[in-house]
Amino acid sequence: MSDTTIHVHLEVDVPAANAAGFKELMDELVERSDKEPGTLMYEWSEVGDTGKWHIHEVYANGETGDLHVKGFAENYAGRFFELVDRCTGIVSDNATPYIKGVLEGISPTYMSQKGGFNRF
Repeated sequence: MSDTTIHVHLEVDVPAANAAGFKELMDELVERSDKEPGTLMYEWSEVGDTGKWHIHEVYANGETGDLHVKGFAENYAGRFFELVDRCTGIVSDNATPYIKGVLEGISPTYMSQKGGFNRF
């Protein structure tokens, strides 16, 4: 984490009946996000074949984070939350008021970096 990068880590549970729809949505979001130059990392990982997913996002700064989150909120959030049973999050405390407002419904934990480095 740095003073400008914004990190979002979501953990979601996807019921087996929704797995195909969730993977389809993932493909759409990954393709869309790959075109955002300020999206530095956008990774979706499943824990084994359990339906428990981790989504790790890193944005260069608040402006690029806001653009991504706004696009998600306006175009994909409804489908996303219909497909998951549970969603929790850990977010860097320098997230913008807009990002914090969008994520308010999942009551994320906010973290602040105390040491370390990144090579972004």
